[in-house]
Amino acid sequence: MSLGGGGSSGPTESTNITSNLPEYVQPYFERLLQRGEGESIQGYQPYGGQRLAYFSPDEMQSQAMTRGYAESGTPQAYTDAQTRFGSQTPYNAGYTSGTYNQGYQAGPFDAGYSAGTRQTGYDPTTRQSGYSAGQTTPTYQPLGYEQNLQRFMSPYQQNVTDIEKREAARQSNIMGKGIGDQATAQGGLGGYREAIQQSERERNLAQQMGDIQTRGSQAAYQNAQAQLERERAGGMGAAQFGLQQFTAEEGAQQQQEQLAQRAFETSERSRQQQETFAQSAFNAGESARQQAAKLGLTAQQQEEAARQAEEKFGQSGFQMQEAARQAQERYGQSAYDMSNRYNMAAAQGLQGIGGAQQQDVLARIQALQGIGSQDRALRQASMDMGYDDFQRQRDFAKNQLSDFSGILRGIPVQNNQVTSTYTQQPGLFQQAAGAGLAGLGLYKGIRG
Repeated sequence: MSLGGGGSSGPTESTNITSNLPEYVQPYFERLLQRGEGESIQGYQPYGGQRLAYFSPDEMQSQAMTRGYAESGTPQAYTDAQTRFGSQTPYNAGYTSGTYNQGYQAGPFDAGYSAGTRQTGYDPTTRQSGYSAGQTTPTYQPLGYEQNLQRFMSPYQQNVTDIEKREAARQSNIMGKGIGDQATAQGGLGGYREAIQQSERERNLAQQMGDIQTRGSQAAYQNAQAQLERERAGGMGAAQFGLQQFTAEEGAQQQQEQLAQRAFETSERSRQQQETFAQSAFNAGESARQQAAKLGLTAQQQEEAARQAEEKFGQSGFQMQEAARQAQERYGQSAYDMSNRYNMAAAQGLQGIGGAQQQDVLARIQALQGIGSQDRALRQASMDMGYDDFQRQRDFAKNQLSDFSGILRGIPVQNNQVTSTYTQQPGLFQQAAGAGLAGLGLYKGIRG
């Protein structure tokens, strides 16, 4: 059966649950939300300090020294060694074998003996020595210990020490302020206890200042002493090599002079022997002619015998002169070989000096760079500390909110819940329809 009329066909009951925080914690949560909202709308705060420490003056100086040393070209010691190697020239022998021209020819017959005269061709000579002893001058002249040490003292070490002392003083001042604040809070500002604490703090500061200065001065002294020892080692090595080179050169010159003197003496002895043989040949010829005359030989036979004997002596003299020239050539070859060996040893020594000079320069540059790196590292650490302090100061309020939020999250809170139920009232049509249905049921019940 269909009933006319209108009415709502939806649910007739709805439930609304409301949850509230307890009164004793609600203000804290509200203030947390307000402070969090205020922090969230804060603008970006840039850091105004320097973040990166630039190269220190020592590092830039070491870089400039390295660049200059690399662009300076080949060290002079290497150039001198190359010149020594290039001065090796082949030996040109001055000796050529001579030929003996026989001067004997049979002459025409000439009767009769007449004594002859002979003019000597030997004239003794003197030799001027080309050797003069050299003088060596020391190449290493050490200064006084204090003057040498002062040259290597770093001008930046005291700056580093002053920074450390300034930081110690700042920390001490902070500690002193904390002592004063604590005394104020306890009501003892200017009292005996505060005076003792401040006095102890000042004494510790003075001792710390002295320790910092001592460590800084000791570090500068040790660096300078190490640099001085390296310079002394290099200078003494160069001086020792110079003395060895001078001694070797003097020895080579002396031996070369001795060889030249021996060659000259050999040549002189050869000339003297040749003159002696010529004189003996002449005397033998004269003796032969006289002997032939005594034996009744003709003058021509006497002359021929004398000339033959003189020719034999002349040939012997030529052979001795050739032997002397060969000996002189051998002495010359020995002197040349000795000079070459000396040049080779000097070139090798110059190479060693060049390598030692390079190592010394690089060691100085590396030491200077190490000092600069320490300076830059200290400045970088100070900048990093400043940036860390800035971050802590910038985020202090947020960190406090975070800690406060953690505290609130740790409080056991039981929410208060209120449940509200709403029932929809029937309309006029629904009420009439309900009454009608009730009457119909009653009617059916009466009729049975």
